[in-house]
Amino acid sequence: MNDAKPHDDRPGEDADLVALLRSVGPRPTPPADFAAEVRAAVAAEWRATVAARQPQRRFTQPWLAIAASVAVLAVAVGVALPRWKAAGGPVAVVARVTGAAEIRHSTDGTWQTLGTASPVAASDEIRTSSSGRVALRRPDGLEVRLDTDTQLAFAGDERARLASGGVYVDAGTPGSGSGAFVVGTPYGDVRHVGTQYVASVHDGALQVAVREGSIAIDRGQVPVVARAGEALAVREDGSVVRSQVDSHGQAWHWAAAIAPEFAIEGRSLDEFLAWAGRETGRKIVYTSADAAREAEQTMLKGSTTGLAPEAAVAAVFASQPALRHVIAVGQIRIEHTGR
Repeated sequence: MNDAKPHDDRPGEDADLVALLRSVGPRPTPPADFAAEVRAAVAAEWRATVAARQPQRRFTQPWLAIAASVAVLAVAVGVALPRWKAAGGPVAVVARVTGAAEIRHSTDGTWQTLGTASPVAASDEIRTSSSGRVALRRPDGLEVRLDTDTQLAFAGDERARLASGGVYVDAGTPGSGSGAFVVGTPYGDVRHVGTQYVASVHDGALQVAVREGSIAIDRGQVPVVARAGEALAVREDGSVVRSQVDSHGQAWHWAAAIAPEFAIEGRSLDEFLAWAGRETGRKIVYTSADAAREAEQTMLKGSTTGLAPEAAVAAVFASQPALRHVIAVGQIRIEHTGR
């Protein structure tokens, strides 16, 4: 968050809230053939992955091939989480874990080590250590990431209670179809409308920063609305302080560090850059038509497993002689080298 001068928030944001809720639109209905579709997709991806693993495969950079052996796991996690949640299925699946993290199931009440691809049920609780972070993906595509020293308890399909620490929520781009998700805290409930935001409970206050879209904090009174570029601090005495926040920078670094990998194998460079722009909060800017065309036509190989988004961008561009990237304020600029 930057150091812009904060000011006390004012009550009576009814008009803002009405506009916010109207923008949600009707929630989509899951198709009846969901389960069969998932099974078919998993089988197809498995066959395609195995067939593609030929001994003569070469990577654009040797060090980009480190994680080719985990392709099947990545496919299984991605395909097993289609847009719609099967009845009685998990509310989320673990997409990535770093450091130490544990899960407690309501069925046995004991804490167990949390691993990648673990299902999360509607009444499970997750906690991370001082070194642990977790990325969860819901069946509708919505992502929830937990920072270090965080405790989050699920209470149904669309609600979780943040007791301490921080979470990042990415509901996807507008129209992506992700459903409702409420993060409850001792200082109010945070509701999203097509957004990326971080929320944390520390030192007797709820801190929320919005990168995209809008959120509303319901405290049992008139909800407080924040839009992209705004941050709110809700204190124990009920006071609210509003300030400005950049779409990139320190407030978002931890969420990018635990971002699930973008599988680059067989994907175009412009697809990868769209992901990188979303993860870093930076706009992708092509400085010429040649640069845009080259990115669209370039198909990637290898893997960027273990790399944060900006490091992944640097790794990919190391094998792109025709293009170079420049990190600018709020942008990743793509330039054609003429080679």
